[in-house]
Amino acid sequence: MAEKVNAASVQCGNFKVLFCTPSPGGVLECSGGEILFLLREFLQSLDGSEKNPAHAQSADYLNALRRLSKTGGFPRMLAQELFDAFAKMDVFPDNISSVSSDGDGRFLLDTALELCRFLRQLDIEKITVNAGRIFPECRELFRELPATEDELLKLLKECDPFSSGQVFCYRNRRFVPVEPVSVRKVSSFFGYPGVRAAYADHFRDFANGKTNLPLLINSLPGYGKTSMVISYALAEKNLIPVLAEPDVLEENWNPLISSLAQRKDHKFVLFFDDIDPAKVDWYSFRTNVGGAFAPPANVMPVLTANYEFPASILSRGRKISYPVFDELRCSEMIEDFLRSFGMQRPPDNLISLIGAEYTGEFGQKKFTELSPRTLIRHLKVYEHDQNKRRTMIELASGEMITRPDPELFYEFNINLMRTLYGEEYIQRLLKEKLREL
Repeated sequence: MAEKVNAASVQCGNFKVLFCTPSPGGVLECSGGEILFLLREFLQSLDGSEKNPAHAQSADYLNALRRLSKTGGFPRMLAQELFDAFAKMDVFPDNISSVSSDGDGRFLLDTALELCRFLRQLDIEKITVNAGRIFPECRELFRELPATEDELLKLLKECDPFSSGQVFCYRNRRFVPVEPVSVRKVSSFFGYPGVRAAYADHFRDFANGKTNLPLLINSLPGYGKTSMVISYALAEKNLIPVLAEPDVLEENWNPLISSLAQRKDHKFVLFFDDIDPAKVDWYSFRTNVGGAFAPPANVMPVLTANYEFPASILSRGRKISYPVFDELRCSEMIEDFLRSFGMQRPPDNLISLIGAEYTGEFGQKKFTELSPRTLIRHLKVYEHDQNKRRTMIELASGEMITRPDPELFYEFNINLMRTLYGEEYIQRLLKEKLREL
């Protein structure tokens, strides 16, 4: 019995090394989930001395562990706690093999493996008081725990929430992989060269550790803000976009930032999409971004909106504002699109014809808006219809060339801005134009 008591005592010590930290009062506290509390109590109950009142409750702790792990499985749940414990020490499965044999990573791995092997080899019938009172499946509770270093590393890698996707949503304090439908290569964006250059430079600088200054992006609807943010983030190999709800800006900022800050092996683009700045309580953001605190170096907030951001928020980041989509920007995008087909110098007549066709279809109610989004949808037809491309080129060599109507863009944009921003905004624009004149 003494040998068993000593072995259990050793594993209680290993458990403390892995999961416990001293509180200000000197008490060792475990910051993990309920499974760790039950496992600690079970390990302590293995001391078979009469002075240990918990020994008689070992069966109860086993039954509780079985109930708790019935859906997730004990090995996977323990591995998740181990992964989190390793992360707090900046140790991750992918870099353990690269550290020295006497480093923290190797020490944690050896300690965790020793605990797993001990539990795996337990004879539940012999070490548990009142063994007849345990659930039958408790006898197999620890049998699937890893027995080798490779098995443990494999299980730890499976617990990495960022190993199963490229883009993630933050929901209920969990990172859930998602498959965004609007993502495309950055070479598939056309027009707006200044905006695209700003995206590329800023994401590249963040990936290289030069800055994590927040990006504050605004435009009218349909300009491609969402897809450009995700596409330019994914264009850098070591960036992970994390989409968060607006309430995180107000209430749950610290839990999310703390989770991301632990993962120093990744850089995160924390993306708040399509927010309404007027409806956000900015207190938490102002405090944690450019106020009393700053985001960790591996986190860069990106916010997009169809409205302008308050001056107090703009001062905390870099502003990217899209120029209004008009006949000039329309032609600019069409020209870039034609270049992507190998035309080094697309003819002006061809650009005008395609633009006029696009505005004509808007007039026929085939599109509900004049925007980069609907123009790209229109240009997609040319990608798949060789006859249409040939016909347009033939028409462009004719004498009569139609051009996109500037007045159509003007009327649409004014009406849209009036709907979004109100009449006062339109009057302010007019005053600014008059001052320029």
